Amino acid sequence: MIVANNYREIKDHFDFTDSIITDMKWNNPLDLSITIDYYWDTQANREENRILALHFKDCLAVEYKIKKEMLEMSRDDIHFDSLFTIIRFENVEANSGVFHHFHIYTFDYKEPLLKIICKQVQLEEV
Repeated sequence: MIVANNYREIKDHFDFTDSIITDMKWNNPLDLSITIDYYWDTQANREENRILALHFKDCLAVEYKIKKEMLEMSRDDIHFDSLFTIIRFENVEANSGVFHHFHIYTFDYKEPLLKIICKQVQLEEV
């Protein structure tokens, strides 16, 4: 079920800080989806976290950047929840015409894990 149809609706009702990215996939050659274990549900006295999916529609560009040192470690030594815990989700160029420029920060406060340029973003409860 779609719970938000644009960035403003998402930001007005959801805070992804401390939520964890559990999956990223292309639904088709233009649309990227990111699945999130939404942290704030347990803080609001719910029994379980909801699983939400951000859908980025009609992507013009997507840049995924992780530190080389992370991949040099053994997978057993990588704490994936920490590595993919969201610390900031922002629309950095909201007034650039048809396309929106989104950044998602996780491990690094200075460099986003993901930079996404797309026409639309939606949030779905999975």
